[in-house]
Amino acid sequence: MNTTNIKKESRKISLWEKFSYSGGDVASCITFGAVSSYLSYYYTDIAGISIAAVGVIFGVTRLIEALVNFLTGVAIDGSHFKGGKAKPFIYTTTIPLTIMFILVFMVPDLSAHGKVLFAFVTYLLFCILYAVNNTGYGTLLSLLTSDVKERRVLNSFKVFGSGTGSLLVSFLTLPLVALCGVQGRFSFAPVAVIYGVINLVLLGNCSISCRERVRTEGEARMSLKESLQCAVKSRSWILLCVIGACVMVVMILQNQSIMYYSKYILMDESRATLILTIYTMAQLLAALFMDKMLNRLGNRNCMLFGFGAFLVLTVVMFVCRKNLVLFCVFMLLAELGKSMATSPCYAICADTVDEVESLTGKRPQGVMTSFMMCTMKAGTAIAGVVFSAVLHAGHYAAEAAQKSPEAIRAIYMNLFWLPMLIVAGCMVLAFFFKRQPDQK
Repeated sequence: MNTTNIKKESRKISLWEKFSYSGGDVASCITFGAVSSYLSYYYTDIAGISIAAVGVIFGVTRLIEALVNFLTGVAIDGSHFKGGKAKPFIYTTTIPLTIMFILVFMVPDLSAHGKVLFAFVTYLLFCILYAVNNTGYGTLLSLLTSDVKERRVLNSFKVFGSGTGSLLVSFLTLPLVALCGVQGRFSFAPVAVIYGVINLVLLGNCSISCRERVRTEGEARMSLKESLQCAVKSRSWILLCVIGACVMVVMILQNQSIMYYSKYILMDESRATLILTIYTMAQLLAALFMDKMLNRLGNRNCMLFGFGAFLVLTVVMFVCRKNLVLFCVFMLLAELGKSMATSPCYAICADTVDEVESLTGKRPQGVMTSFMMCTMKAGTAIAGVVFSAVLHAGHYAAEAAQKSPEAIRAIYMNLFWLPMLIVAGCMVLAFFFKRQPDQK
């Protein structure tokens, strides 16, 4: 078996570099959050695309995105660029990604088929570019440092960035749409431009300021088969991939449901801003203590505790669904539990890379990170299809002022019951997770 001489620098990472790395996730979550929270609503209620067509667009493009994630990881493992293994995949895609993000919110006044085609092409290109860019960013964590505790601190900065980006999107999007005053199908376009500029600046700074310290010398390029054979020696990595996919299904179902819940249950779509803001605050709160919780409890116990809290509190959310204050309080607590279970995914994945290296002498970080991201993107694809299918089964019609009882039950199914069922399955899988990685 060919082995790789892996050089690792132990020097502490500066605060500026940690914030620069965090900024990359602020940017990623601004674009991803805007798309996951508002694009379905924009397509159906503003651009006038049928819910069935939206489901097909989301399902097909996200499956392709998942494949691109995986292929990018394979390319990262085989890359030997002067600028690093992962960073070139970030800075070469940042500008075109920004352009496509803006275009997805600019569906022109075409025929029904023309609108569907425009939405499909622009969203597909956005998903491909996002997959390449975000796979590079996700893999970067395993290359910044090999120290487990330092990596967990970096992951806390990443979670903070993720929460900040999601919070900005939740809190500012609808007020900015109203403030810009653009009506009709281009109403979201000015906000998309603002978010695009932020994305460009933060990702550019991340790729410039972050330094890859885990380097390989004398590396023989592994085949895809060999990389996967090494990766599956980690049971925790296999479970992480499955749990990651399930968690993405839950997140997309709830994110997309909040606009419909606000508009048709609370009868005030402007309340979606408050609900989405509180929904994402959990990530910021989790970032404050995530590394300490992981060091104290370990990966497995954090998952079990977080998933259990989410299940109990989501039931309470349903009971309080007509009371906005109580609903928001228990939603914050439920999401805090879920964040405890899921926010460390990339740090845990980096831990499993170390585990595989100790078992095999190989370090297929690109394939392992990208395959996890691939399963997560497959989860988003499944969620898009499931979300649309549930609404369609409930006879949801955007043009109907009064929604039928079946449509209301469909919204509840996407917001409460399906997420609970999926998280219960994740909790079972978490019982088989490795308790704690070896400390370095």
